[in-house]
Amino acid sequence: MNYLSLLKRYPNYIAFGVIYNFFSGPGQTFIFALFIPDLERVFDLTPAESGSYYGVITLLSAFLLLYTGSLIDRIHLRTYSVTVTAILGGAALLMASAQNLMVMLLAMFLLRHLGQGLMTHTAHIATARYFTKNRGKATSLKSIGMSISEVFLPIIIALIIAGYGWRMGYVSLGVSCLLLCIPLNILLLKRDDPFQIPHPHEDTTSPLLDEKELNWSKKQLLGHSYFWIIAPLIISPGFILTALFFQQGVIADSKGWSMTLMASGFISYGIFHIVGNLFIGPIIDRFSASRILPLSIIPIAMGMSMLLISDSPWIVYLYMGLMGLGIGFGSGVYMTIWAEIYGRKHLGAIQSFISTLAIIGTAAAPPIVGLLLTKGVTVDSLITNGIAFILLASLLAFFAKPPRVEQ
Repeated sequence: MNYLSLLKRYPNYIAFGVIYNFFSGPGQTFIFALFIPDLERVFDLTPAESGSYYGVITLLSAFLLLYTGSLIDRIHLRTYSVTVTAILGGAALLMASAQNLMVMLLAMFLLRHLGQGLMTHTAHIATARYFTKNRGKATSLKSIGMSISEVFLPIIIALIIAGYGWRMGYVSLGVSCLLLCIPLNILLLKRDDPFQIPHPHEDTTSPLLDEKELNWSKKQLLGHSYFWIIAPLIISPGFILTALFFQQGVIADSKGWSMTLMASGFISYGIFHIVGNLFIGPIIDRFSASRILPLSIIPIAMGMSMLLISDSPWIVYLYMGLMGLGIGFGSGVYMTIWAEIYGRKHLGAIQSFISTLAIIGTAAAPPIVGLLLTKGVTVDSLITNGIAFILLASLLAFFAKPPRVEQ
């Protein structure tokens, strides 16, 4: 089944994933960045203070995700997703009305946890646990919602802030969640729709059902060597990407590039991110995510190596394009491999745990790399070691043997 056939046969289910990825925007960093200057001014915060609050809140949100993310394994999807969206909309309205620091921080926590955390979590789990034979393509289509959000939502919100102020920006986000996302949810999913059943492996009416799955719990996952062998590969893309993007000013200085040039590279990143997502979906369905996993991270190593080859300005677009391609490949693989190997019964709990590890990794990247730079480690040395780590992680994953269902 190709992308077009999948869209024709399951338009509601694909649309659900796209919509929930799109409406995760209020909790994503690319939207928060638009409000940070106003929040610092109104609540009398320095950049260091706002960054520290944001980092701590992100970590706390990740740890809470271990519990709230696992609830999707036991609650019907429409109930779970409507609740998540309603609280996210309420958090945006709470931020719009905040008059003191404590209320602002509470609203920030809820926005991060519900938006960046549970909205994307809901989109992923719903798609991954229903689709089996076409899971790769369905996941790739669902991921387009995030790309659309990254391209259009910042422009819309920036215009609202410029014309009507930052509080109206949050009012717009809150109202859109409550009056657009929730009605679309109810329209797309019927009350008895098999797509929203917490345990689809028990639904014998599903046309995409696999007969045998491990259906391991998180405890069983942690007790098997396969997870620990592939863990470096799973965590490294987020860590490396966060480190490189956070220190892009340092990279630009070392290469003699302007920040305008570096910023323009994100166009290449965004385009190839989408290309990578759409390209990898059919390959996952044909060969399986576990077989592709060792190679999925290689484009990131190739992109980093571009920084060692030349200081020419055009390298920026090649570097960023390959990084986007690698993240597109990786996100498709990482969002399907857990359901493919461990089954769908405890997928919410397993994905919550993986997401928590990934967020901790991204939170640790800026201070670790910053410390190394202050100790005199050069950019080229950091990049070289990063490439070596990626190749080692890929090699470990190549020899790792996933658990299999006993025949």
